[in-house]
Amino acid sequence: MKRNNDVYFITLIDLLVQIIFLGLLLYVVAKAGEATEKAAPQIDSRVVERLLKATGVSNLTELTDELSKLAPITELKGNSDFIKRVGGAMAAKQLVEATQRAGGAEHIEAAMRDGEIARKLVDQAGGVEKVAAIIKKAEEGSGKPPCLYSIDGSKKVVRPLATVTADDTEIAFDESNPDLESILALIGRPFSSVQKMSLSAFSAAFSSLTRVKPECRYTLRLVERTNLVHARDAAGKVFYLIISKPKLQER
Repeated sequence: MKRNNDVYFITLIDLLVQIIFLGLLLYVVAKAGEATEKAAPQIDSRVVERLLKATGVSNLTELTDELSKLAPITELKGNSDFIKRVGGAMAAKQLVEATQRAGGAEHIEAAMRDGEIARKLVDQAGGVEKVAAIIKKAEEGSGKPPCLYSIDGSKKVVRPLATVTADDTEIAFDESNPDLESILALIGRPFSSVQKMSLSAFSAAFSSLTRVKPECRYTLRLVERTNLVHARDAAGKVFYLIISKPKLQER
């Protein structure tokens, strides 16, 4: 019987110890919660005070209104991250101004797409140097090089031998000049004999020029007073042509 009483007392003491420990634990947790609740308003008030001072407003309601004018509240975090990525508020302002000067984001995007297409075309054509050579050749003309030209940078700029005016039946030189006189001397003709000729006679008169100067070809400025192509066909058998129409007052 004594043994049973001992077990009973031991169990009772153990239960009391657990109750006391649990009470102390609850007391500590409660005190810690009270300290946190007391500290939180102090921390919040300091943060709010700094925000109000930095933004120049008097209360949180006014601050919220001002932020809403800048952007929707839900987007402010994203805007802040963007400004940090581009290097700050001044850099963001400069980026926006540059975008506006370029015609807006859509214009820049379209230009970038066009630029990408152009880059692919250049690559397909063999690169920048090859494309530059093709353009230069096109500007200088294909076939034989021009006999008369001037140099503009790295390009040959064709210089016409003379200006002729053509209609449905005739081609006439506007006037003579030293270059024209020099080639007339090569083919043995005076200016008076070629000043005004029929289309077929013009081709025949200058046909020998291609044999005398086989390494190049002269260029004529041809003013067409006709809607037909017979005159340009006749002159084009011997010369390169720069074709134009007469001005309205000359018609």
